Amino acid sequence: VPIAELPSGINLCHEAFGDPADTALLLMHGLGSQLLLWEVGFCEGLAATGFHVIRYDHRDSGCSTILEEGSAYTLSDQAADAVGLLDFLGVADAHVVGMSMGGMIAQTFAVEHPDRCRSMVSMASNTGNRDFGRPSGPALEAMLAPAPDDPTAAVEKELTDRRLWASVWHDDDHARAIFAAYAERSVQPRHAFERQITAAMA
Repeated sequence: VPIAELPSGINLCHEAFGDPADTALLLMHGLGSQLLLWEVGFCEGLAATGFHVIRYDHRDSGCSTILEEGSAYTLSDQAADAVGLLDFLGVADAHVVGMSMGGMIAQTFAVEHPDRCRSMVSMASNTGNRDFGRPSGPALEAMLAPAPDDPTAAVEKELTDRRLWASVWHDDDHARAIFAAYAERSVQPRHAFERQITAAMA
């Protein structure tokens, strides 16, 4: 999978689908997730409708740069990463779609870089208003609990956690396959996960 080397020193793992001449559609995943959240069939389906689809790992996620312990950043920094990725790819502007934390990054991108944003979709996300859209107690406890070091146990924890907020269409086998692919590709260090939470909550 290609790596974009940004001037900031952050390297972003990314993958594109469709014709680069088409209008770009940038997909931003959520907390503790990876670009694999946006499955290949989904991306190819969007590309077939005439979009140049780009999925990527945020900093501290997947195969992108994992920063040293003690580092810190903001949603603005993560939005700037997205701009840097577009620059690297030679893309002037894009429709931006974000899920959960990715939705918060997408909102920040739209506000701070309006000339690069054709439109913005924020799903299952929040504006930063802590009085709105808060997770339930059990869901928050599950999200903040450290993941086991063992990849198999980590997959099972992720699956158990997701059942707390899954939709009626949730499929355990499908979800397990996705989380196993995450674990095989890259295991997110606890300090990286905590930095993402801190940025989202700031």
